[in-house]
Amino acid sequence: MADNQPADFHEVAHRFSDLWQALNGDAHSPDIRKMLIDKVRDALDRGEARLGDADPAIIANSFVLEALVHDGGAAQVYRARHRDLGTLHAIKMPRPDRADDPVPRKLMLREAEIGMALRHPNIVATQIILRLADGRPALVMEWIGSRLAELLQQRPLSPGDVTSIMTSVFFGLDAIHAAGFVHCDLSPLNLLPAGGNFSRLKIADFGVALEAGCRHRQFDLAFAGRPDFASPEQTAGEPLDGRSDLYAAGLLLSLLLSHCTERDEELEALAIRLSQRDPGERPENARAALHLLGGPARRPVDF
Repeated sequence: MADNQPADFHEVAHRFSDLWQALNGDAHSPDIRKMLIDKVRDALDRGEARLGDADPAIIANSFVLEALVHDGGAAQVYRARHRDLGTLHAIKMPRPDRADDPVPRKLMLREAEIGMALRHPNIVATQIILRLADGRPALVMEWIGSRLAELLQQRPLSPGDVTSIMTSVFFGLDAIHAAGFVHCDLSPLNLLPAGGNFSRLKIADFGVALEAGCRHRQFDLAFAGRPDFASPEQTAGEPLDGRSDLYAAGLLLSLLLSHCTERDEELEALAIRLSQRDPGERPENARAALHLLGGPARRPVDF
């Protein structure tokens, strides 16, 4: 019987046979074997995606990428629509040219784990993590649509607006810190007012978040976050706790007051208290900061 296989078919089959024997030998424990097989699958996914003709605008056969809304150094964020439900979502993924880079993949998987552990009305919901055809992870989150940074350019704020924004921020930070994390990237770019409603503002983007007591260089990052909002201890690469986020909240409050239609001395005093360079001179935690703001002790979960 004639052999009609391509010339390199037998070589590929032989190499695969060697690989399969290596994976299934006695040298590896069952757990290690499973991990190695998954790595092989991941490599095959990336290779197949380079050869295939699948529509890159469709993710997991379920989401249509409608618009690129953010293109950062290592990651991109798209507005996406579910093909069956019609619901909008934000999908974050490493840039295509970083598909083979393990660092963005590791950080995004870690971001997914942190996001999935947090459920609060003032935190953007992480919904699921997908694997793209080329092996990149894709983080699916709820879609909000507007950023506080954009709204600040559109209209001035009243002291009531500022208080409402900071109340939402402190409630969100309280939940983040209670779960054992530090956000490390609090700024108007990562604060999303749902429907433009400041009382429903949500904290987004846990890409550089840390467990309390950790520092970024433990994850091979010399520095992470925005320098204009980072605390002195974050800039110095020291271990961080929730007071680092409170420093950023103080700078945020000062920025909001610069957009305010009238002066409020109590809010100005709180901004100064929050942004003390010595962490020991800041409020102990977000709940204490909320008390200084004069906010409610407890906001209903559904508001």
